[in-house]
Amino acid sequence: MDCLFRRQAAKRPACGPTIGRWALMALTLAVSSPLGAQQSRYDDGTPEAFSQITDAYEQEYAQRFRLPEAGAVASVTACFGREPTDDDANVSLTLTFYRDANGQPGAPLATYSASVSGLARGRGTCGVIARGDVTSQRLDAGYVWLGVQWLNSSGKGLAEDRNGPGGTRNFWRHRSSATARWSSWNAEKGATAYFLRLSVNPGEPTPPQATDCTPTTTLLQFEGDYKVSMCYRTPDGQVSQARSGVWASGESGLLWFFNRDNAEVLVKVLNGCSHNGYRWVFVAPVTTLEFNLLITAPDGTTWRHRNVQGAAASTRADTRAFRCSQ
Repeated sequence: MDCLFRRQAAKRPACGPTIGRWALMALTLAVSSPLGAQQSRYDDGTPEAFSQITDAYEQEYAQRFRLPEAGAVASVTACFGREPTDDDANVSLTLTFYRDANGQPGAPLATYSASVSGLARGRGTCGVIARGDVTSQRLDAGYVWLGVQWLNSSGKGLAEDRNGPGGTRNFWRHRSSATARWSSWNAEKGATAYFLRLSVNPGEPTPPQATDCTPTTTLLQFEGDYKVSMCYRTPDGQVSQARSGVWASGESGLLWFFNRDNAEVLVKVLNGCSHNGYRWVFVAPVTTLEFNLLITAPDGTTWRHRNVQGAAASTRADTRAFRCSQ
């Protein structure tokens, strides 16, 4: 069956969404979950449409998952359609895990920037996100929501199942500009499921976190009053605060632990307001020590990056770390 591109109105009329259609080549989804992981999905494997919200700057679609056991995330799968006239084979997105609040997305648990690349023109493609920061996310048993945000200007649409068994709840929302408030969540009426899938390694122990390591000292202060603090713990259990002063500017700086001449972490907080309405954060650690790095916005909003003891710390790039209204 050919897939259709569905554009639903930001303010949905009583009779349902406004639908704009163009034919897509058939999409075959052959995405398996990581070995040993339990995958939760509600689609039947064949999308009938790809959806985006017209007259919106940015949209978010969220799907509820019921996890029989607690565990660590193994991977997240999101499937998108690309219009035949679209020259960009990539889509940047934000993944957010939410608590369940009476059958709709509640308080956010964690947010990650990601992307799906290699989208074929005129058809859909699934992207599997299994980065170290995402897979360190621990989820409790029961209901959890997974949301995916992307810019409307990308021309991409999220794959939808419109005739499958469903069995869960789906909501969507939008905003009209980079600084506008998000609309209220709207219950999905046209699709039985979104092509969002969640794989979890059940019963895995929670990775050791720096629970007794609390950043207490402002090490760097960047343009816009964004403050960086960081603590670390050695294998023998000694906890210390990182130090700065190797090199710093209004947007970037280096942190060190033991020796001023041996930098351990590069941190950047860039002003991307004119590009997508957000402050961007880039962190490049070169250590295997356990650490807790915290960036605090002027209004108290925080962004965090951690590492477990003995693991090679991962780099992280987040182009939606702080909204520019903050």
